[in-house]
Amino acid sequence: MDNGLTRKQGAFVLEYIKDYNATQAAIRAGYSNRGASEIGYQLLQKTSVLEAINTLQDDIEQQLRMQFVQDAIRAREVLREILHNPNSTDRDKITAARDLLDRAGFKPVEKKELSGAGSGNPIEIMFVDPLN
Repeated sequence: MDNGLTRKQGAFVLEYIKDYNATQAAIRAGYSNRGASEIGYQLLQKTSVLEAINTLQDDIEQQLRMQFVQDAIRAREVLREILHNPNSTDRDKITAARDLLDRAGFKPVEKKELSGAGSGNPIEIMFVDPLN
């Protein structure tokens, strides 16, 4: 971690993002148990440490985003394999097709049936023109 931090400060940054507990991160980074709480607090006041934490968090977030994209691509491939596999059941093919269409934004229109009070009588809907 070449950002002007000492070895222990760099270790603190790596440990801190594990659980966001400054005291425990300071201890795991090699600072004394007795002063770990104060050291952790002081380290979090340093601009260079905060910048290193933010940079590391951004890097981790970017890696996770890339992994998610790769997983999403693979999931789409699996659905397509099911859809085009002659050994897949019709039910599996239909489910795969629905999932692919849903992910592409072609969700079916939700239909709801409304009925009036009693034994399924239709509801009467009246539209009133607010200008008249």
